[in-house]
Amino acid sequence: MVQPSFSHPRSDPSSSSTSNSPTAALDAFLDNQHQSYFEELYKSEAVCLCILRSLPPVCRHLILHHLWSHMPLRTTEVKSFLQLDVHTQLEVVDEIVRPALNRKIIHPMIHKKNKFYWPWNDAFKKGLRNALTGLGTSNSFGVPFDRPDDVELPSQEDLVAYGEEAFEGILKYMVSSGLGIGFSVARPQAEVLELLHISGLMIDPTDTTGENPNLNKMTITSKGFQFLLEDRQTQLWEILMYYLTAKEANSERSAEVLSMFFSLGCMQLGQDYSASKSFPHALSALNDLAQYGFIYRPSPDSDQFFPTHLATALCSGDAAATKGQEADEKRFLILETNYKIYAYTSNELEIAILNLFVDIRIRYPNLVVGKLDRKNVKSAMEKGISANQIISYLSSHAHPQMYNSPPPLLHPTIVDQLHLWDRERNRLKTEDTVMLEFFSKELFEDTENEAKANAALQLSVSTQKFLFIEPQTKAAITDFVKERQNQLRSGF
Repeated sequence: MVQPSFSHPRSDPSSSSTSNSPTAALDAFLDNQHQSYFEELYKSEAVCLCILRSLPPVCRHLILHHLWSHMPLRTTEVKSFLQLDVHTQLEVVDEIVRPALNRKIIHPMIHKKNKFYWPWNDAFKKGLRNALTGLGTSNSFGVPFDRPDDVELPSQEDLVAYGEEAFEGILKYMVSSGLGIGFSVARPQAEVLELLHISGLMIDPTDTTGENPNLNKMTITSKGFQFLLEDRQTQLWEILMYYLTAKEANSERSAEVLSMFFSLGCMQLGQDYSASKSFPHALSALNDLAQYGFIYRPSPDSDQFFPTHLATALCSGDAAATKGQEADEKRFLILETNYKIYAYTSNELEIAILNLFVDIRIRYPNLVVGKLDRKNVKSAMEKGISANQIISYLSSHAHPQMYNSPPPLLHPTIVDQLHLWDRERNRLKTEDTVMLEFFSKELFEDTENEAKANAALQLSVSTQKFLFIEPQTKAAITDFVKERQNQLRSGF
């Protein structure tokens, strides 16, 4: 069995504090799963290792500290380990281990014989022990392909180039459909386009029902534009979760497919594996991943496959690794306080993404000069891109030279201006309403009280005796007005 790396996940120093976790889509999916789903997942040692890596450091250390104990995880031991006061409330301690509870690593707290403790999930405990000691029979870390020693293999650089070309080809196709930019890139396969449609990243404007799209007329949606501005690892997990959701919709077992994702995240770049022995129950899903650049196969029918950097970095916590670039290469933006932007890149995709919200004025072979202005930024916001997403993109791609200036990384004037431009779109809010006009002050006040009591009142203008009510309550309020009007005329 190929042994995985147990190194501590590294964080990307360029990531913005305002950005979401790269695995947010995965976390949202797992949060909605039942205990039985996790029991199925934890049959794989690779899943146990990757779930451990995804936990906060405190939970990770607690689990590793008690992993070899035969006793449940007691609250007193947790307090002692974290150097908390013995009188610390149980709710506080329970919240500390909440991430482990959410992933069903431990069961809810039990009170027995004046002791509080969390029972272990035996399936996870066994799986993680096997992962750390190299035991287990699930082959979840991959089975190396049996080949002659003299066969020439693709280099790591070749695999990185293949993965980048395949995935960036999909992103370029999305951009070109929305901006009319002609990229020299092949049209993605029908299965990929169908997934982009199902996920809402692209639509066919001529298909009013949304059920029979013409894949040749697909255009990017506002959700797709937002997707383009995410960092690479976030994009990868979102695509995988869209794929997994589609599998569930077809009544296929998604636990096996998700286990395969985690297994790929623990494999080694440059090592070849046997598809039939590594994933005997998920071969069709493995073939689909080749279309996105996660794996490379010498031929469509070959049992041999190579995971690319897109797959091997899924569970490493290293967002930079999925870029296929050096750290300095992916940080190419210099933003001045006069809103001028200098982008030191020749990557067509990065330039096209910049063109979403930047007025590009000069372009050299390896340098693009533009400016953030109200027209282009608001145009991007009309496409569904928010100010926070623009700020996050500018921060995560900031040139190393910008880190030499005192913090914050982006000048507050620019950040505030982006938020102001965003708020300009939301200054007015429209709502459907029904207006009632009264000539009697008493009838106006009675109807106003009735509307308030039934949560139907939107606005009251007492000086002109106007009432604005919810449209769905029109019939009830009108009946009340007629009845009360008759009462007032009768002297009641």
